[in-house]
Amino acid sequence: MIIRLLFAAVVLYGLYRFVKLVQSKPAKERRAYYVTLVIGLSAAALVLLSLTGRVPWIAGLIGGALPFIRQLALKYAYNKIGASKQQDENSQGQSKPKSNSAMNRAQALSILGLKADASKDDIIAAHRKLMQKIHPDRGGNDFLASQINDAKDILLDDPKV
Repeated sequence: MIIRLLFAAVVLYGLYRFVKLVQSKPAKERRAYYVTLVIGLSAAALVLLSLTGRVPWIAGLIGGALPFIRQLALKYAYNKIGASKQQDENSQGQSKPKSNSAMNRAQALSILGLKADASKDDIIAAHRKLMQKIHPDRGGNDFLASQINDAKDILLDDPKV
């Protein structure tokens, strides 16, 4: 009985800390945290139900492991895709040219939406603002993110800044 109470106290404390963490995040980022919370609570509930004997232990084990298995499967798939693309490029003997070699200062300023007299802090702030909107992890696109990164690199490497 005491073990169950301790377990419940640990779960409630973890939930409390997680909610405090989510509240400190910007409103746009909260949805992903809430999805994580729901998945984690579902897994914890299955484990708890299996510990109390209301669900067979194997069901609790499988249900508790599903979120982790999903993440491992996604990482494995992304690594396989990345490795196959790299092998294709190496087998063709062609390397991709860096996209920033064709970009000049005026284009970089245009991409970041800056004026010619932009300071280093302005460049960094504009890059951060755009990357928060265009980042591939947030549904953006790899090409645009690389263009924004290249523009920032060109402007920061420029001795005029």
